[in-house]
Amino acid sequence: MPGKSNNTEMLHQEPISNEKVNQEEQQERGEQTRSWTIPEFSPGVRLFFKILANFITTLNFASGVIAIILVAIAPRNPIYALWAAKLILLGIIFDFSDGIPARLAQKKPGFFGTVVDSVADTITFGLAPAVVIALSLPILGTSGSALALAIVTVIVGCYFAFCTIFRLVRFTRSPSKKWFHGIPAPGAGSAAASYIIIKLYLEEQLGLVDTIAIPAVGLIFMVITATLMIIRTKYPTTKLRKNALEIFLLGLAAVTIVTVVAMPFQFIIYPAGLMAALTVFYISYGPFYMIKHMMERAKEVEDY
Repeated sequence: MPGKSNNTEMLHQEPISNEKVNQEEQQERGEQTRSWTIPEFSPGVRLFFKILANFITTLNFASGVIAIILVAIAPRNPIYALWAAKLILLGIIFDFSDGIPARLAQKKPGFFGTVVDSVADTITFGLAPAVVIALSLPILGTSGSALALAIVTVIVGCYFAFCTIFRLVRFTRSPSKKWFHGIPAPGAGSAAASYIIIKLYLEEQLGLVDTIAIPAVGLIFMVITATLMIIRTKYPTTKLRKNALEIFLLGLAAVTIVTVVAMPFQFIIYPAGLMAALTVFYISYGPFYMIKHMMERAKEVEDY
């Protein structure tokens, strides 16, 4: 009978469909489940790696604190602001480095290490960039306009710090192995430090100190960077290899463009300048990926 035949086919198709779903889920989590094997160490060696990981995390925390102290001692001093920006970039290296000894110490991250790492990231990549940018902006105009600029700066700084905390909490609750949803906090901190570095070199070369464009650009940049932290735009992690060629080509193009533009100012030859160029590329990847995804969806709808 036709009805019986259809029911029989559906019964036979059901396990195949479930199997396909399981295969798709396994493939989607492929990069997450594939990790390097952690060797077994003696308790003494594991304790050493644990102390080393906490020490590196403490260096990350210290980088942010010292950056804040530097600009607090000498506000609007370009030398102190430059060193503060470099300390934020140094904190990124520490934040990236503490994961290896932490994994060697224990297979699962401990509560203490997770909390300390989140606090260090909040200080170095949330509070420090907001304070450094705010205290490096020039005071312009009359007393009334200067007060208005100070109020706006405080509001924008609080917004940047809040977005950093929100981003860190979201990552702690649901870490993603393949994609970051929004700019990670170290990326936002690197963006803020890169802005300071580029701003200082532009001021040195073009003398753009006494202009309202400097604080306006800085505040707008902070708002955009903070917003990119909390929206769910995809950013690649180091474990994503699917679009490796696309990411490499986009990064090469971005670094080339920034290098050509920045060549008269010669800041690209310094490690901090190169990191600033890479940060510009990384931030631009999110909007680039979003536009590309929207174009692909539009093409699918058009073809349909």
